[in-house]
Amino acid sequence: MRHVFSFFVALLLGSALSGCIRVSTHVTVRPDGGGNVTERVLMNMAFMKTMMNGSGDAKSNMQTASSPDRKALEKSAAAMGDGVRLKSFRHYQEGDFEGYEAVYSFSDINRLKVSGRPDESLASDSLAKGGTPAAREPILFRFRKGVPSTLVIVMPEEKSLLEPASKSSTPSKPPTPEQQKLSLAIIREVFKGTRMTLSVGVDGSLVSTNAVCREGSRIILADVDFDRLLGTENQDSALLNLTGYGSSPDSLTEMLNRVSGLRGETGREVTVLFN
Repeated sequence: MRHVFSFFVALLLGSALSGCIRVSTHVTVRPDGGGNVTERVLMNMAFMKTMMNGSGDAKSNMQTASSPDRKALEKSAAAMGDGVRLKSFRHYQEGDFEGYEAVYSFSDINRLKVSGRPDESLASDSLAKGGTPAAREPILFRFRKGVPSTLVIVMPEEKSLLEPASKSSTPSKPPTPEQQKLSLAIIREVFKGTRMTLSVGVDGSLVSTNAVCREGSRIILADVDFDRLLGTENQDSALLNLTGYGSSPDSLTEMLNRVSGLRGETGREVTVLFN
């Protein structure tokens, strides 16, 4: 199961590159194999304004989130696969978090590739300047039309993120309780309200699925809620692995759907039958 958790940890660590961000990606598929991808990218504008005096990147990210470039979003659509088109986009706000909601349409989910990574979602700024986001393995889909139709969600495999430590390497010394308390206080403030969600739902009647994490017909592939994850001083010793104080991949595999604020699918493939 390491491939699934490596993706999940990548999603979590990727968020640390931006902070104070909410990224939500939801794929809706119809029984004919077509559908939509709804993406929301929001930033804490109150926090970003305090950072503007000391960081040009903060100002750039703030402008990108509040008013995305259509051409950049169209390039993002093209990166999702052949036949994916930008359907619409609009300004979107949740309290202090402000950004955009983009809806992409696709006619064949077999050609769709999604990531849900926040650094890719925010790559619209670099794309607008002629850059390209770093390549990484996406989530893929296999679809067969029928009665019922069959959808297989294939999770990515990024083994390198959870390779066991070599015998010669030694984990860093865990922080003292005082250091941990101070670190958590800083992290909580920086990542207050930060959340990333990646999900798939069916536009129809769900017949059966082997998904272990779902809400009705919505399957939660990955969901990281920092407010809940960092809500206690010592929620789980396995969290040390995410900050470089541990080396065992086994403890990471125990975290999903057990540690508050961290949930998602645990299998390499998720199968959904629906009409």
